Amino acid sequence: MALKPYDLRRRLYVIFRGEEGLDYGGLAREWFFLLSHEVLNPMYCLFEYAGKSNYCLQINPASAINPDHLSYFCFIGRFIAMALFHGKFIDTGFSLPFYKRMLNKKLILKDLESIDPEFYNSLIWIRDNNIEECGLEMYFSVDMEILGKITSHDLKPDGTNVLVTEENKEEYIG
Repeated sequence: MALKPYDLRRRLYVIFRGEEGLDYGGLAREWFFLLSHEVLNPMYCLFEYAGKSNYCLQINPASAINPDHLSYFCFIGRFIAMALFHGKFIDTGFSLPFYKRMLNKKLILKDLESIDPEFYNSLIWIRDNNIEECGLEMYFSVDMEILGKITSHDLKPDGTNVLVTEENKEEYIG
């Protein structure tokens, strides 16, 4: 992490301990692949799979369990930037919303479908139906389970006391 950005753009020469060979690109390619396989492993709790049947990665909300998680994310960000700059592949891919956030692109509701189609369809149903006629009682708050502990998070100030109505459901969905 002490290297300057211009140092990260220099030509890479990778040497594996105990192996002979010159790096004409193959060793660097293998190094990026192997390191990405390790640092992006969901078992480290920094990333998680985007869904039950979606093996794209996204940031794990429980990553703060590791007190150094922000330093690790900084390292991983530089590592991915190096892979992109040097034209090397990494072992996995990220979810569409993750890429859009990295590129500072606006997220839209449709992006949620690639991560959690069931939740996306629920929000579409809320948008397309009169929730007051259905008797739904929802608030601007969400319960999340992180490492077995359920915590409530307000989606807006005092959200646990703000009822979702026909008038404000677009704000709830958005």
